[in-house]
Amino acid sequence: MINLWDTRSNANKPIQTLTEASDTVSSLHVHMPTYSIASGSYDGHARVYDVRMGKTTVDVLAHPVTSVRCSADGNALLTSTLDSYIRVLDRADGKLLCAFGGPSKKDEQPTQGALMTKPRHIYRNTELRVRSVFAQGDAVVLSGSEAAPKGEAAAPGAAVFAWDILSGETVATVPMGGEVKAVSSVAWNEKGYWAAGCADSKWRFISTDG
Repeated sequence: MINLWDTRSNANKPIQTLTEASDTVSSLHVHMPTYSIASGSYDGHARVYDVRMGKTTVDVLAHPVTSVRCSADGNALLTSTLDSYIRVLDRADGKLLCAFGGPSKKDEQPTQGALMTKPRHIYRNTELRVRSVFAQGDAVVLSGSEAAPKGEAAAPGAAVFAWDILSGETVATVPMGGEVKAVSSVAWNEKGYWAAGCADSKWRFISTDG
């Protein structure tokens, strides 16, 4: 459930409780310009509550939702789920605008060869809560990931991935270290800085200017 409190009051009791989720609510994002609260739940639903209109919209994603984020203009909803997909949905009608990631296939695994000297990182999110955000004025999606299991032909350790929304192409893959099992959280600053919270209890702060 989701509880709402009035910060101007000293009362401990919430002024409203949203009980639609049938499982853990894993992610929340408050979008003030549209008076909306976006939520993601392990029941496989992304819900957006319009506090001003008293309206709730629901998108069924069929897999546990680990992250939700509204775009700056409030017209799109970024969701991450435990099927290794990141989806951008139209908030008006739930239409899928674009998707990134997806489960890797054996025949798509990176292999050693003349054109590749070492394995690459593959986006993965099947077990843990991994956050994703919009970046660079909503032109890019930035996300953490989980490390590939041992024995899989992929680079060791987790990485941060960035995708161009228009082209769908991966524009950056930043390894966090071979021993890092997951990057659970990322944050973006429009001044050109971003941060990653990793499973080794450390934060990495990186500038896009190098």
